[in-house]
Amino acid sequence: MSILKTERLVLRPFNKNDAEAMYNNWTYDKRVAEYCRWYPHENISVTENLLKMYLDEAENGFEYRWAITLKDKDEPIGCIDVVDTENMELGYVISYDYWNKGIMTEALKAVTDEIFRNGAERITARHAVDNPASGKVMEKCGMKYIKNDMTQRKFGSDELCEVKCYEIRK
Repeated sequence: MSILKTERLVLRPFNKNDAEAMYNNWTYDKRVAEYCRWYPHENISVTENLLKMYLDEAENGFEYRWAITLKDKDEPIGCIDVVDTENMELGYVISYDYWNKGIMTEALKAVTDEIFRNGAERITARHAVDNPASGKVMEKCGMKYIKNDMTQRKFGSDELCEVKCYEIRK
């Protein structure tokens, strides 16, 4: 997996020491999880299991997941990855402390550029309709709104939520 650098960020593979920062920066936070398909982590062991899954997938060749870190501090403040390789659908999450600072836009732009360099012709993303800020991130990166759809609200739940779907083509 490539390491991506932007003006303020380093997007890098996760490593075995990242669980504590992941937990402290976003996986515990109900404000962040509200717009994601997962529930807030009850304790750090849940985050450690998630990190183990990330590391196992990377070891087995999955190359489309990056820890978002600031250039001056090698601590994950978020994650961006391909959540559906068939549609090259991106998903992302960032610490509440970094919302509305342009960090996610910077990260998404770097990742879409990298995926296009690696041969993709189309990249997709979607967000819950009650999280319009995520749609603004997608639009700032050149993604275009396609349609609304329904999806599973949370993993393990039968509840559905409405999402807005976006795409960008090479």
